[in-house]
Amino acid sequence: METEYLDEEQVIALYNKVRTGKRTWPTGIWSSPAALQYAVTVFDYWIHNVMGWKGWPEARGKVTPALLEEHRLADLVESVFVPEFGDDWLDFEIVLNESMRLSEDEAWAPDVADRQERVESAFEHAFEQLIGSSKQQPKLLPTYHRFRNHLLRMWSAFQEAQAEHDKAERESAERFWAPLRLVRSTRGQAAEAWSIVNSDDERRGEVTVVWGEPHPYCLVILDDAIEAGGWEQVIYRLEQEILVEEPGVVSYAVWHKGFVGEYYRCADCGELHSQFEEDAGKELRLDDLEPPDER
Repeated sequence: METEYLDEEQVIALYNKVRTGKRTWPTGIWSSPAALQYAVTVFDYWIHNVMGWKGWPEARGKVTPALLEEHRLADLVESVFVPEFGDDWLDFEIVLNESMRLSEDEAWAPDVADRQERVESAFEHAFEQLIGSSKQQPKLLPTYHRFRNHLLRMWSAFQEAQAEHDKAERESAERFWAPLRLVRSTRGQAAEAWSIVNSDDERRGEVTVVWGEPHPYCLVILDDAIEAGGWEQVIYRLEQEILVEEPGVVSYAVWHKGFVGEYYRCADCGELHSQFEEDAGKELRLDDLEPPDER
């Protein structure tokens, strides 16, 4: 766990298990390079999805030590937020969240293109709106400079975590595809099929792409010999080499030792998400689709 990078969905799934008492936080998670990113992801999820609040500002005055303990967030706060931002960590997170929201709004400050400059400009605006103007209230200057330093350090931490993520993805892809190749087997006007073969030209999977409306649909079937989670590497390769010019959403139906689920690539976070909250077909196996032997 210490070296494994978790994406947003994995972190949230892990938190829900911790919150419901099904497991504890893994050793080393709050000292990893991605700890800050994990903490913000979990807390943001908790605010919107668990507590049902409209946003971080609503958490002001409602977050108490007892509430954090009840929802298994005390370790997160004490291990990450307080050491990073001090006792007024919640005020900073509220300003940061609003800063990020503004910076990602294309209609806000369209003349500022650089990503980091947008975040810094949005911070100036958010701090004044939520905390006060440091120009009109000099007593806020220490808080302003401290929060701004937090922002820059946090941005650096997020960049480092993203770099670790990208490196892990590259290395994982190289390991997965080293003994495998993706070869087109058939091609038609409305669909095409690809085979995944090993160095001995033995098939280890099949991919069918249907160029339908309103968007393409892909069926991915993998041999049991393929490592668990390998379907994500297959989808990534499809996106890089076959679907690279396809706009909009592409749906993927995945079979690997049974029906895994239907997925799409989220335009906001870049991760693969399930089409459904829970896949009803998780226990369905390929054998189940075959008709029973006639007796």
